[in-house]
Amino acid sequence: MIALIHGEVMVRRGDHVVISANGVGHRLNVSAETLSHVPRIGETVTLHSHLIVRDDALLLYGFATEEERDLFLLLIGVQGVGPKMALAVLSGGPPRELLKAVA
Repeated sequence: MIALIHGEVMVRRGDHVVISANGVGHRLNVSAETLSHVPRIGETVTLHSHLIVRDDALLLYGFATEEERDLFLLLIGVQGVGPKMALAVLSGGPPRELLKAVA
């Protein structure tokens, strides 16, 4: 399991970032909330992560906080909610605010 990525930001896009760690570029799918915490290209960042293994792909997801990662794991545990939908939900704001809205 890849639990944490620490390295230099190489790419920032609307739905993903690429972090260079020890010479390897890791593409992490991220929510808009996490992207707002990722610094400019060339700066250092640490993201919590979750790896999903599928028959045709290894998908790495990045999160600014452990709390956001934990909420992602809860969301993908709900039947009918996949990783893309979970990231869309997480893009709605900080995890604590989302949890308050649900409560």
